[in-house]
Amino acid sequence: MQQRLALLEETLHREVPLTRTMGVRVEEHDGRELLFLADFEPNINIHGTAFGGSLYSICAVVCWGMLHLKFEDEGVPAHSVLGDARITYSLPVRGEIKARCRLPDDGSYETFIESLRAGKRSRLELTAEILVGEKVAVRFVGSYSAAV
Repeated sequence: MQQRLALLEETLHREVPLTRTMGVRVEEHDGRELLFLADFEPNINIHGTAFGGSLYSICAVVCWGMLHLKFEDEGVPAHSVLGDARITYSLPVRGEIKARCRLPDDGSYETFIESLRAGKRSRLELTAEILVGEKVAVRFVGSYSAAV
């Protein structure tokens, strides 16, 4: 699994070079949840907290990374793009950035994959969270479109 996560990190740094500058690291994946870490220093704003644009970007790529891994798991040669998103900033982030994306439990992921397997363009809403300790500091909800 570690090799697979390292390959995802390499892909991110190659395809989205900003992720390298931001210090994004692929940390854990259990099939239903993906965890990224990112360095604080390159993502700091004038207030000494993590920059909102950086947090948005990290959320967008952790969701993209989840789909990338799931397409591999499912043997579906799909590509995804973010079509729409909304974000809520509830708490300041003042240290290492911890972002997670979990697959939805409502059956929408399974429907999404079935549509892709049938050769249809499909859309899935994914949620990412930035955590400060055990508290959710940022919640991102993105609508990802995919096609084979």
